[in-house]
Amino acid sequence: MMAVNGKRLSEAEAIGPTDRHTAAIDKVRAMSRRSQALLAAAGQSESALHWYVIQTETRAEIAVDKLLSDANVEHWLPFMKVEKRRRSGRKKQAREAVSMLAWPGYIFVRMVPSPEAWAGLLTVKGVVGVLGADEKLFPVKHEKVLQLKVFLEGNVIAMGEIASLLKLGQMVRINEGAFATHNGFVSAIDDEAGTLSVDVYIFGRAVPLTLGLDQIDKG
Repeated sequence: MMAVNGKRLSEAEAIGPTDRHTAAIDKVRAMSRRSQALLAAAGQSESALHWYVIQTETRAEIAVDKLLSDANVEHWLPFMKVEKRRRSGRKKQAREAVSMLAWPGYIFVRMVPSPEAWAGLLTVKGVVGVLGADEKLFPVKHEKVLQLKVFLEGNVIAMGEIASLLKLGQMVRINEGAFATHNGFVSAIDDEAGTLSVDVYIFGRAVPLTLGLDQIDKG
């Protein structure tokens, strides 16, 4: 399955307001109604939307999640299922699965990377900044966010969207496992199960593989 690299998130820096954004941010903070309008505008242009990772204050993830929902900003707070720890001395039994934040302090936000939308985002209480380096933000591909949703949550909507982006005969690249970095051709798609069949050619012979939708990238 897809490896989740939490270290990369922790190593990136949260970029707060730069000099060129300071004036816009100050103006927005003084106008609460304008702030809400800017936030709503962050999701208006579909073609210009990109995913970014914002950093929140400690234990502010749920509150920020609600504020972004209220402002109609597309976002995703990742949760994952983990086995609940068993207390010592208790008899062995099936462990109960509980949900916990996949990356505490981080939320994915889909927005237009404009100074106005950026300024509006920074007015949200609990938001520290957006991950990047040297004043450049780190965009995340839409397909990668969909794959993470499938990997962490088994999100059926994400499965269907990934499947809709694939076609029979299309070349894809395997991103993990024994055949990682190999290219193959899609021979069947099962969006309900979240899997697809891929033919990988080794020494001139087709090797059929069944992979999860989160285990391939478009070629």
